[in-house]
Parts: sequence; structure tokens; C-alpha cells
Amino acid sequence: MQIQMELILSLFALLRNLLSKMELKYFKRSEFDCKCGCGGTIVSDKLLQLLDDAREFAKIPFVITSGYRCQKHHDDLTSRGYHTAKTSAHLKGLAVDIKCSDSKSRAIILDALGYVGFKRFGVAKSFIHTDIDSDKPSPVMWLY
Repeated sequence: MQIQMELILSLFALLRNLLSKMELKYFKRSEFDCKCGCGGTIVSDKLLQLLDDAREFAKIPFVITSGYRCQKHHDDLTSRGYHTAKTSAHLKGLAVDIKCSDSKSRAIILDALGYVGFKRFGVAKSFIHTDIDSDKPSPVMWLY
């Protein structure tokens, strides 16, 4: 049953991506694919547009380390001790993690994300999480 649901979600995401006419300046949709290799991609057009706008404002590259996550990949991360939420916005295609290796780029990325309208941030040593999940409290910022 789980495999069938993942297949349906993957096919739906593929169809949605094919039908989407949105053109992105700084990102490819494939950057948001599930990292487990299942090929799953569900990503909000609003999220993509906000990220593209933030990247334009920041004038530095945004490297996406995690976008959409299928349930299997999410469960695997949890079992390996990664900090994950049961109702993660990654599962809905409403969240991204952006690579961040120093305090200057962290400040620039956070500034740009806030400028374009993001209101939810998780800050770690090596990445910044942001999402547009309206089911979660906002505005909010947390540390990993």
C-alpha cells in the first residue's frame, strides 16, 4: 500500500511538473527531487517562486540539500538520528534546506528569505531550513 501511494504521488508530481509553465531563473525542478533516488518530486510553485526571488535578491548561489522527501526517505533519516518532524513540510513539498557554510552567507540567505516573505526558519551549522507550511506556526525561527 505504501509503495502504491508513493508511486501515485510520484506520477502526480511528474504530471504537475510537466504541466507547469513556471520558468525559474536560478533553479531546476530536479534540485528538489527526493534524495533517496525514488524519483519523487512534489514541490510547490509558490515555494519555487519565492526561492527564485530570494536568490535574485541575495546575489549568491543557493544550494538545495533537501527539497521534497518521500515518507520512506523521511523515515530513514529519522532512524539514522537526523532531526525530523513527524509532520515535516518536506513531505508536502513545502520546504527546503539550503547549504550554508559560513556566517556571512548565512546572514545573506536569511536576509533574502525574509525579504521575499518566508517566515519560518530553522538554522543549523551547515544549512538553513525554510518552508511555507501554513499548517505550522509562523513567524518562527529555531536552532538545530
